Amino acid sequence: MKILVLGPAGAGKTTAVHAVSEIAPVRTDAGDTTAALDFGRLGEGERRRYLFGAPGQARFWFRWPDLVRGADAALVVVDPRRIADAYPVLDAVEGLRLPFVVGVNCFDGLLTRPLHDVRWALTVRDGIPVHPFDARDPASVREVLDLVAAGVTEGARARQPSPL
Repeated sequence: MKILVLGPAGAGKTTAVHAVSEIAPVRTDAGDTTAALDFGRLGEGERRRYLFGAPGQARFWFRWPDLVRGADAALVVVDPRRIADAYPVLDAVEGLRLPFVVGVNCFDGLLTRPLHDVRWALTVRDGIPVHPFDARDPASVREVLDLVAAGVTEGARARQPSPL
């Protein structure tokens, strides 16, 4: 399963990919920001997930079309202290028509505002999971990625024709 890890600059995308990757993660930097992608892999067999962290700075968004090709789902990483930074990313993700989960990065292990406030501020529609996680904690990142994978599975079930 190919999962895009998207979000504004500084939200925790690179940290999340590096926290869970079971291989040496690939990172392409321009100074202190991702310029092309972060890549990691998690799991075995049918549960294998390929993580593609996209650049968060708008000047590198021209790379997104290559990363999006063949993607099954997305994790949108949001910094609850900078909600407005996530608006352009969410607009782009909704245009991709991929299942996605909004992961609210709890910096220092603290959720700085209630999830319903984050959902409201981001205008995320019902049915899209908005879930807290800590991008530094592998177990927490796995949990939010499990939600992403579950959305793909549910979507596949919904698209299958019903038996006669």
